[in-house]
Amino acid sequence: MASVQGKPRRRHSLDSPPNISRETPLRMLVFGDSSKDQISLTRSVLGQDVFTGDEVNISTTEKSSGVVQDRDIILVNLPNLQDNNLPHSILHKEFRKAVCFSCPGPHAVVFVVDPFNLTSDTTDTLKHMVHYFGERVLKHTLIVLYHERGMRDLSIEDVVKMNKSFRELAEKCSQNYIFYNEEINRSECSQTRALLTQVDEMVSEHGMFSNMEFKDAEKRIQIEERFIHKSKEKEIREALKVLEKLHSGEELAGETLKYEEKMRLKCREKAELVVADKLGFTVRVVDYAVAVGKGAFVGAFLGFAVGYEGMVVGAAAGAVLGAALGGAANAAWSYIYKSFTDARGAT
Repeated sequence: MASVQGKPRRRHSLDSPPNISRETPLRMLVFGDSSKDQISLTRSVLGQDVFTGDEVNISTTEKSSGVVQDRDIILVNLPNLQDNNLPHSILHKEFRKAVCFSCPGPHAVVFVVDPFNLTSDTTDTLKHMVHYFGERVLKHTLIVLYHERGMRDLSIEDVVKMNKSFRELAEKCSQNYIFYNEEINRSECSQTRALLTQVDEMVSEHGMFSNMEFKDAEKRIQIEERFIHKSKEKEIREALKVLEKLHSGEELAGETLKYEEKMRLKCREKAELVVADKLGFTVRVVDYAVAVGKGAFVGAFLGFAVGYEGMVVGAAAGAVLGAALGGAANAAWSYIYKSFTDARGAT
């Protein structure tokens, strides 16, 4: 990995990724300045064509998974903001899906950019992520300069380092960036290995990215998952009886484990979709509550009934009220949070 400021980085063996259990899938949230590059990087990392052959645009949140270098990898692609002019309500829904698909939180947020087309629009794309996930997401963001040209990384780096937009991006993301040459990766898979190593380093330093919305979504998903699994108990029992007739001994144990894992994943994926449709509380509002105080958020909640403008006025009044109430506002926080979540989910 190159670094504009020559920032030293620890290196870790892929055989023992830091802070990540081998049984835990490595989750990455992917966005970029073009759908083409997002799709190409996803295909390259997973080593398979997870998109349809003629797909050139990512307009909905897409979850893809695979086994890469003996590791379970999950890539969640957000809709490409440069290629789509999605209404706020639709974009909001797709971001909620991304939260649910990457729960309990992504180990890295991957920003795919074209090193030969770095403009102010590229920086604006990053601003959208900050708007939805808050400033803390920047510490977990890895800029991937993806290209397919047969050029040495050093020559590309020299060009990129002179680009003002890139320097701004690199500074915002703590100099976490990596060049990814598709041509080299096709023959060596070294680019994917370097990307995973870089993600491991970021996890070692910062852990996975999470916040109140991810935690709330994960709790809801687990509840929904148990409910779905309960509804399939009869189906599961019948399937296990069939396996008992076809297999025995260690073979039966192995087939039973595979079936149970398959059903667990199926229930989990269905639960994620169900919760994504219900979840209506954005991180931006949560961060706002932390920033201005819980008293202000109580006021904002009271103003919610009359729309966004009411939230702004209510927050201002609530800030004053919160200063006087103090502990009362704190006691009301959990109740307000749950009520606001359910209210927004019903809209």
